[in-house]
Amino acid sequence: MKIAILGWGSLIWELGEIPLNGSWQNGGPRLPIEFSRVSESRAGALTLVIDSVNGKDVPTLFAISRRIELADAICDLRNREKTVVKRIGFVNLVDGSQRCNVYPESSNVIRAWACCQTFDAVIWTDLPSNFKEKVYAQFSVDEAVRYLHSLPEDGAKEARIYIQKAPQEINTPLRRALKDDPWFKE
Repeated sequence: MKIAILGWGSLIWELGEIPLNGSWQNGGPRLPIEFSRVSESRAGALTLVIDSVNGKDVPTLFAISRRIELADAICDLRNREKTVVKRIGFVNLVDGSQRCNVYPESSNVIRAWACCQTFDAVIWTDLPSNFKEKVYAQFSVDEAVRYLHSLPEDGAKEARIYIQKAPQEINTPLRRALKDDPWFKE
């Protein structure tokens, strides 16, 4: 089985123990991505997730797993993300199965892309935005900027690093809003 792994955030620069054939490549499917998840492991920094409400379609990246069994590739990504298996999305073009909890419509986009690329399966991190639950405000670019400005120095540092390291292709509304923000340049 030929399995692709999709990436748009820290997975690209902090791969961990995931075995790849080659490196990350441009040309993944366009998905609605935004910095709308508050990360506890990154001191409250905002991280990138599929967000069908606030995200804008941006090109993602992909890599090819060395694994030939879908369950093994899913386990690799689950372990790297330190999450539960239901938070790893997949489409399996061989048997038609899929799991896509956060934004079910994205499975159609990913499936169509996989067909064109001749992949048998595709996996991705399927974490939801948690901004409203953590910040107690509906996500908007203005609210996210206010939130980032309120972070203590360790969280602000983590947030800046994460945003700077995210691939330039992931040009979300929040990233564009921060481009000229003095907070971002500190």
